[in-house]
Amino acid sequence: MMKKFLIQISYTVLPVWLLLVGLATYLWVTDDNSGDLMRLGLIDSAPEYSDSIRETLLPEVYYTGLDNDSLLRLDTCDVLVIGDSFSHGGGMGKQGDYVNYLAHDSGRRVVVFTPSDPTLSSPMQVAYDILNLGCIDSTHVKNLVVEEVERYLVDRHCGFVTTHTSIPRPVEAAEEDAAAPADAPGPLQRVKDFVFYHLFGANPIYTVRLSQPAFSSSEPDKLYFYNEDVQLGFGVTAEQQRKVVDCYDKVIALAREKGVNLVLVVACDKYDMYQDYIIGNPYPAKTLNEDIGQWMAPELDRFVFAKRVLHPLVEQGVKDVYLFNDTHWSPSSSRIIAGEVIAKLK
Repeated sequence: MMKKFLIQISYTVLPVWLLLVGLATYLWVTDDNSGDLMRLGLIDSAPEYSDSIRETLLPEVYYTGLDNDSLLRLDTCDVLVIGDSFSHGGGMGKQGDYVNYLAHDSGRRVVVFTPSDPTLSSPMQVAYDILNLGCIDSTHVKNLVVEEVERYLVDRHCGFVTTHTSIPRPVEAAEEDAAAPADAPGPLQRVKDFVFYHLFGANPIYTVRLSQPAFSSSEPDKLYFYNEDVQLGFGVTAEQQRKVVDCYDKVIALAREKGVNLVLVVACDKYDMYQDYIIGNPYPAKTLNEDIGQWMAPELDRFVFAKRVLHPLVEQGVKDVYLFNDTHWSPSSSRIIAGEVIAKLK
């Protein structure tokens, strides 16, 4: 009886188990060096592309990272940066983000405050709290750079408050990367996702064709982007607009009161950057970058809009303005954005 049972298992359960183990191993191997869009969508593509881009990175990291406001109160710097994954090494890592070029090219001491509490996902909220709670009063920070991606901007600003009495201490849990899609949690989950994505069309990564080559990859006219790029930041109501502007106004006013030069960087969603070149684009036009520019016209000089800066390069046919396999802009674009920020420093 036992022999018969083992034979049945060898023909049924064992092959399925081996298939799952093999698939999990395959997904683990293809995870490496593939960009956040490829990892999230479980798409086997572009590790060679990442290798070629990595050759252009700065040789080291030139800025300092802090994750505790108690340390921030003791650390003097010329430039303090608060942001999301665009400011925390998203894309090709810290060597290639705009903050690294900001520190390297300006020659100034730059500190990035990266709260490790996952509830601190709004850069503008963190900036307000740091100013309001006196975290940098004693260090006399001259310049505060606040960066946020447009995808979550409206929701974040609508949740903005002025009543916090402290900044939560860092926790052991990994920092939530609020500007980019997170990797799947484990091998079994990835296997499940692979089945759903490939058999049921549930992939969170959208793929479209462009009317011109935009990347130096093996598929130069193929655009991968996160589905939330076309789900968030549309149809902003009058009340939401008021809250967006109110959030900006309060942080700007507080920075002015503290004598801090505030520079606001609005990162562009990848879909927004390339939407004009999508063949037969079925998705709505995204105008949030332009809208914010109109809403905040009186304070326009303190803004760096990534779309205004980088979109002309796309129009000129420059490749890899954003990364082919990732939600973030490329290291070459990081350097351009850093230059725009440096021009606004005091």
